[in-house]
Amino acid sequence: MPGEESAKRTEAYAREHLANERTHLAYVRTAIALLSFGITINRFSLYFLETAGSATRGASRSLLRDAAGASAGMVLLGMALIAWAAARYVRAARAIDRGEYRPDRVAVLIFTAALFLGGAASVIWLFAS
Repeated sequence: MPGEESAKRTEAYAREHLANERTHLAYVRTAIALLSFGITINRFSLYFLETAGSATRGASRSLLRDAAGASAGMVLLGMALIAWAAARYVRAARAIDRGEYRPDRVAVLIFTAALFLGGAASVIWLFAS
C-alpha cells in the first residue's frame, strides 16, 4: 500500500526532526547552566573579595581572583556551546531533509576531550591552590 508507506516515511521524518530539536534544546540547557554557574561564581568571588578587605590573606585573595577568571571561562564556554549547538542543529536539519544524516562522531569526541581536559585542569588548579 503506497499511502501507508508514505505515512510511515512522514512519521519517521517528523521523529528525526523532533529528535534533532530535543538534542538542540539539551545543548541549550547545558549552555544556560554554564552561563548561570559562571556568573554566580563570579559574583560570589567578587563579593567575597570586596567584603573580606585586608583581613583576607594574600593566598586566599588570589584564589578568589582565579575563581573570577575561571567563571569568565565558563561563561565563554557556555556562549561557544550555544553557537555550536545552533550550527549543529542547522547542519543536522539539512542532512535530514536530504536524507543523508550521519552522526558527527569526530565533533562529539573533540568536544568530550575538551571538556575532560578542562575538568582535569580544574582539578589540578583546585589542589594546587
